[in-house]
Amino acid sequence: MVSLSVKELREQLPFVRSELKKGTSFLIIYQSKPIAKLSPVDDLSDLEEATDEDIELAAMADFNSGENSEDEFLTKTEIAHYMSLR
Repeated sequence: MVSLSVKELREQLPFVRSELKKGTSFLIIYQSKPIAKLSPVDDLSDLEEATDEDIELAAMADFNSGENSEDEFLTKTEIAHYMSLR
């Protein structure tokens, strides 16, 4: 498990995301105290409390976060379609 401050998490999010895909877990530190464990999702059953709508909205927010041009934004219907493919 790798320890990261909240500041490092913000600054290194692309690295953290790629390490999560490899199976690395992170301990998040804020004001010298551990506040969270960030670990990869092994199975979607781990997401018991997350509804499909929550996941769709998060996917839309992630994709539409401003890294894409305006013509690349996905609609909620398009996100739902892609979610149904999993």
